[in-house]
Amino acid sequence: MKVFVVVKVPRGQAERAELAQVVCQLFQNHGHEVFLAYREIEQRGISDPRQFMPLVRDQIRRSDLMLILYEAELRGGLIEAGIAYAAGVPIWLACRRGERVSTSALGCAEIVVEYNDLAELAQQLHQRLCNV
Repeated sequence: MKVFVVVKVPRGQAERAELAQVVCQLFQNHGHEVFLAYREIEQRGISDPRQFMPLVRDQIRRSDLMLILYEAELRGGLIEAGIAYAAGVPIWLACRRGERVSTSALGCAEIVVEYNDLAELAQQLHQRLCNV
């Protein structure tokens, strides 16, 4: 299964970078291919959205699942969610317990995973992946 992981670009936020790393590793440990857009864009040295958005759109359409690591400041990720929703790609939305989540994001999600900390998120995703 190919999984498109959406997270706000870390830009010096160690906790956000760790969240993305742990989640990607978890999916890979379950034998799934992961596409983390900001990492791929950085590795390819692309900075122009007219170049990276076609890549993102293509990767979303090729994905079997999208996981959104939600936070209120996530903007581009909601565009990606809309692309996935329109393409019929199932969406899992992970958010911190008690966080106010966009109603549009909730409306696109097949599954909502609420968590208190990274360990709880990893455990819940692991359980869900064991049942896929």
